[in-house]
Amino acid sequence: MLLQEKSVLAVTHGAINRETGISRSTLYRHWPKLEDLRNAAFARAATGPKNQPRTNGPLKIDLIWIIGNLMTALNDTPWGKIAPQVIAMAAIDEQTRILMSKWIEDRSGDVEAVFEAARERGELREGAPVEQLVEMAIAIPYFRKLVAGLPLDHEWLDNHVDLICSLATEVSTA
Repeated sequence: MLLQEKSVLAVTHGAINRETGISRSTLYRHWPKLEDLRNAAFARAATGPKNQPRTNGPLKIDLIWIIGNLMTALNDTPWGKIAPQVIAMAAIDEQTRILMSKWIEDRSGDVEAVFEAARERGELREGAPVEQLVEMAIAIPYFRKLVAGLPLDHEWLDNHVDLICSLATEVSTA
């Protein structure tokens, strides 16, 4: 895939023509602007199979499942390889920001469903900061992998989920 092997800047009408044999006129007909073409490439790379979030509990098992899927995506899929480019482009390009926001919204909804199911089962403490816990579940793996350059492995996953669960279930003394 051109996006993975080179960079976002390598995705052009001419490069896709050379890689795929699709005529430039066809490419321009579907994506007249270069930004549209690049965003379509991002969207395709970012769209994986949509699984219903696991919500049958307990919370720890559901979080291991859902954050484990994110960990696998960042470590082992095309999305994980191009995510840094997409994030960088989202900072300066409105269409990419919209694409990234939609992707985050979808993933946040999945994690929110896990916490809502835990609430319905009576696992969450009163006043648990669910919105912040959802952000922790999603943002920290990205930060760790893409900003800090630290590994995402099963030991890290277990520790991360344990922290989130302790914040969600234990009564705060602060």
